[in-house]
Amino acid sequence: MDLDVRRLRVLYEVALRGGITAAAAALHVTPSAVSQQLGQLAREAGCELLERSGRGVVLTPAGHVLADHAKRIIGAVEQAQAGLAALRRDVNGTVRVGAFPSAAGALVAPAAARALARYPDLDIRVVEVEDQQSRLDLYSGTLDVIVLQEYDHVPTPLASDLDRHPIARDPMHLITPVGWGSRSGRLGDLRDVRWIASAEGTPCLRSTLHACRLAGFEPDIRHRAIDFALTLDLVDAGLGAALVPGLALRNVPSGVHIEPLADPVTERRIFAVTRSRGTGPRRPAIDAFLAELTATQRSDLEPVAAIR
Repeated sequence: MDLDVRRLRVLYEVALRGGITAAAAALHVTPSAVSQQLGQLAREAGCELLERSGRGVVLTPAGHVLADHAKRIIGAVEQAQAGLAALRRDVNGTVRVGAFPSAAGALVAPAAARALARYPDLDIRVVEVEDQQSRLDLYSGTLDVIVLQEYDHVPTPLASDLDRHPIARDPMHLITPVGWGSRSGRLGDLRDVRWIASAEGTPCLRSTLHACRLAGFEPDIRHRAIDFALTLDLVDAGLGAALVPGLALRNVPSGVHIEPLADPVTERRIFAVTRSRGTGPRRPAIDAFLAELTATQRSDLEPVAAIR
């Protein structure tokens, strides 16, 4: 039996994304086109690959077996292409990078600019994307590099088929309304004030809660904000105190007082992730971008606003 690699990729996307509609969106085709490709693949394989489950479909045992092989086949093709590019020492082609907002602006953009200045034939494309989505896109090959974060006491585990590349440490800062006066940077002094924190289940919220508990109190959280820009606006309006990483302090309203967190000291770590290169090389284009990203300059990490 002959199996088409392109159709194997479609099957892998369905397995990875959990359904035909999500796979179609990732592949930028219609669900009907995905179904047609899978139907042809099933005929090539000589067995059913999907079965109905409620309103959707799931992979059959044969579908799971073939999807596992598809992942390895796609990886082998990628490694073959990388090996040939490494022999030619080609630093060209497209590198697709996904990152969360504060890292995308402060770290990825300057690194991309430096890489493009060094290698004019390189094409770097940056996408703002949330962590979980970026992992799926990395596995599927939609992205080549993703940038993730982990806070103290909230580790971000990686699967063994992913490689981690440290970029920077981003210390947490205490921000309060200017009208509250100067602060010491010690959380214990703010046990009786209103707080602003991130949404339930986010690493930033868990880090804030842990830091406050280390300081001996449970914060009185009155407002929730996922976007750091909203957190800054809420503090500027005098509605509470918050803990934010330094990279979030690049456009700070005048009514916000900033101090490095003195006690307990905490930070987040920012790192890039790529698919494991296995026993072979990575594409030189990816390595060229990673070299710039992991050599992040101090100026990229410093907030635009001075500590005040």
